[in-house]
Amino acid sequence: MRKTRYVDERLRDMDYLATALALAAARPERSDAAIARLDALEAQHGQALPRSVRDWYALAAATTILEPARHADHVYPVESLGRPETFYWPTDDEEWPEDLDEQEEREFAPLAHDLLPFLQENQGVYCLAVQLDGSEDPPVLLSWDGVQPGGWLPHADTFAQWVYTRVWDFALLRGSGMLQATATQVTAAELETLGRRLEARPVTRTDREEQRRFAGPGDEQRLLLLSPWADGGDWSAYLWASTADLLIDLVDTVRPVLALGEVRAASREPSGTVRHALERMCA
Repeated sequence: MRKTRYVDERLRDMDYLATALALAAARPERSDAAIARLDALEAQHGQALPRSVRDWYALAAATTILEPARHADHVYPVESLGRPETFYWPTDDEEWPEDLDEQEEREFAPLAHDLLPFLQENQGVYCLAVQLDGSEDPPVLLSWDGVQPGGWLPHADTFAQWVYTRVWDFALLRGSGMLQATATQVTAAELETLGRRLEARPVTRTDREEQRRFAGPGDEQRLLLLSPWADGGDWSAYLWASTADLLIDLVDTVRPVLALGEVRAASREPSGTVRHALERMCA
């Protein structure tokens, strides 16, 4: 497979797995059973797993941290890593042979194609896999057509960065605790300015070309920027902070840079932090 390696040099020094554990308030307890399963997987397929993948999946709480009860995506347990998958051929975006009436179910061995699937979106919209490129912290790829041989796209620069963004995003996925706004255009110069006023966090890519993250000290303030769905559309901005004071400060930091539109609650039932921040900003 073609390698898709790009790692922002400013992000190299951060221990993303340890920081993800801290954000999740989880203990780094290792599981003997998980380690045994990882050893067996490596022996069965004759290749070592990437260090970041092995370090994370050796944790007793590896999947529960990434798949809490409030979030329904299916993160593969260690027992399911590396197993054969089935897919339907041809995929929806492939040309069908004239003599084919319905899709065929086929078996696919991901490891033979240097892929290690580890997540299925809760409605089956997409799946994620580690690209086994020989590095200790390989990239994460995304497929809109299930686990199958082709069509994989870059999603996260490294697995450890993906773990971190997964945990980092949970606060923003709870709409009651954040503010939202739009920006008609976000330039490279504005992103650079945000990186000086806040701290850059890893970028991911899905159906939005860019998902940019910035944080205040200790990740107590978080800004998620989503690029437009289509050319000419608006960027979406989501802002979260642990206190009303920090949330107001975050808005005051971001607004002059991005010229945000109306800043409003992201939920009809906002949290106390959001209500207090909006009341003070409108006073």
